[in-house]
Amino acid sequence: MGFGRKAHGAWTLHPLRSTSYVLFPPAQPRNDVLCRTFIPSYTAPMRFSFRLLSESYIAILAAAILFGLLVPATRALVPYNTLLLQAIFLISSLKLNGAEIIKHGKDWKLLLASNAIMIILLPFAVRIIAPSIVPDLAFPLFLLAAMPVGMTSPLLVEVIGGRQALALVLTVTSSLFAPLSIPIVTKIAYGQTISVDAFAMFKSLLLVILLPFAVAMILKRVMPNAVRTINAKSKPFSLVLLGLVIASAIAAHASEILGSLASGGALLRMLFILFVFFVLLHLIGYYGLWWKTREDRLTISVCLTYMNFTLAIYLSSKYFSDPVTVLALVLAILPWAMLLPVWKRVCRMRLLP
Repeated sequence: MGFGRKAHGAWTLHPLRSTSYVLFPPAQPRNDVLCRTFIPSYTAPMRFSFRLLSESYIAILAAAILFGLLVPATRALVPYNTLLLQAIFLISSLKLNGAEIIKHGKDWKLLLASNAIMIILLPFAVRIIAPSIVPDLAFPLFLLAAMPVGMTSPLLVEVIGGRQALALVLTVTSSLFAPLSIPIVTKIAYGQTISVDAFAMFKSLLLVILLPFAVAMILKRVMPNAVRTINAKSKPFSLVLLGLVIASAIAAHASEILGSLASGGALLRMLFILFVFFVLLHLIGYYGLWWKTREDRLTISVCLTYMNFTLAIYLSSKYFSDPVTVLALVLAILPWAMLLPVWKRVCRMRLLP
């Protein structure tokens, strides 16, 4: 189709190709060749690629690891880890619906049993079993097991056909219990072999979990329109903040991690163990409450497996200065991000009784 403007100078929509258009204002000169060459061909794919990269956990993980290992200036982020994690929890908490939490929090027996399995029984089971099988990775696996439910779990539960309302309540209750449960469980499990400042950890968890949660609930009441706008565009910002937390944790132990990465076999072994661990978490969550409905068991399997690994990375870098632990927790993002499609297919095909 040709280009041209109406004589009276109104704004006109001009097709460039079958799927691309450009709007010319009145009396504005144009260059048809430039329009045909650049506008329809590149902007859409570039925008799509940028969005795909910015919303990909694996892309953010790769970038954060590279920056942490190769850019020494990244160490300057370490003092700001608490602030970064507070921002992540604030953005996540803004998406929670207080009314829905209260409405679906009436099944206290299921909530109590689920939380007991996720944040108490599972960490102690890992503490007992893991040292005899993978002694070098026992502590990072324990930390992962002790973490509360990840803030994205309600969305993941919806993907596999679980109960989103139950996932929402478990996310909130496990996060609110975490400031108390994590220090106590860690002190009991590892107090004899690792220096654990339970009270300092408790205060840090109050700052990074309860304070952002309280602020988010207030903002949802006084600025609902602003919160809706933030929620619609917050995921890339959350991922960038996550990348900064990972980069700073890696940078604090860059030389030791680079030394361990020199052995490719050790890295592959670590990844293999992490994938096996996450597969087992799916199964434990599914069969742990065997008397419940299939929908409830699917929900608990996701809530147990897709824990708040960001919090684990933060605690390991702040209180347990071990490069192997930090690296293992960072690499845990890979099975965390890659196994959900597999689990979704298993659930859809009803391969499990």
